[in-house]
Amino acid sequence: MAFWIALIYRGAKAVGLREQRSLAFEAGELTFPDCSPDTPSSAEINSTRAAELRSAYFRRPPAKRCNYDKMGVPTPFHCPWMELVREWILSCDDSKDRDLNEQLFYCVRNRKLLRLLNDACTGVASQAKSSRRNSVPEACASANVLTALLQSSRAIVEVRVVMLGRGAPSQFALICLPTQKDVVDTAHKRNRDRDFIEGLVEPIHRKSSDTTDPKPTGVLGSAVRPTIGFIVEGGYSHATGKGSGVGFVSAVGLRKLLEQRAEPASCSMVLVRSTQSLQYRPAALHVVLQ
Repeated sequence: MAFWIALIYRGAKAVGLREQRSLAFEAGELTFPDCSPDTPSSAEINSTRAAELRSAYFRRPPAKRCNYDKMGVPTPFHCPWMELVREWILSCDDSKDRDLNEQLFYCVRNRKLLRLLNDACTGVASQAKSSRRNSVPEACASANVLTALLQSSRAIVEVRVVMLGRGAPSQFALICLPTQKDVVDTAHKRNRDRDFIEGLVEPIHRKSSDTTDPKPTGVLGSAVRPTIGFIVEGGYSHATGKGSGVGFVSAVGLRKLLEQRAEPASCSMVLVRSTQSLQYRPAALHVVLQ
């Protein structure tokens, strides 16, 4: 007690796990074990957390709980990283002949690759380089980034999303891949109204009457926009003054996002949808440098 009293008198601030998570969220980072979903401890804690959330969900009466089947959310209580990685590998034409028996995935921790990915997502560094040099090194760098993402098909990348308008992502929110029309409509609405609200809305999913041949819904095709990742920690960020979230995206999904972007010098836009909402919100994607 004398030791802690001396620390407090010297200006130290005593915080707990909740305050530590809040500070990490404001800095755009995650605390252990959420920052390492490829570790056994993170898998165990996430499994326990999902069981507690599922138990609390089913303790409520049916009229007082959200119907996630109609919302198009297959996993509302955890982030299925392995299923996400596997389905994106199967959806890629260049990776259909690969062996998928190994049930493993990993997080990208190479700082050089993360820095290249962050430059490719934001587009700010690429624009500065093109003003000083010719466009040949920039094109080579973009090709190297796409090649590295293709080789790291089993990887997930830690990212941070910042909402471009209103809204704040919640835990386990979906990070989805927008179409070219979504990007154009968002840019048009931003020029007209900075605090736009309306946008793409997920339709309510109805069960098919044909019960003889039920089609299982995967993580990738559960919504009208393909899911490339999930939010691990989200909410309103006082540091940015906007809704923000930190999570992970599939490396193959991130490669798809960079490939379909029309302007390399622009920021990468994604669509974020909370598990209890049908509204998609546009957000800017940034890679977290660990």
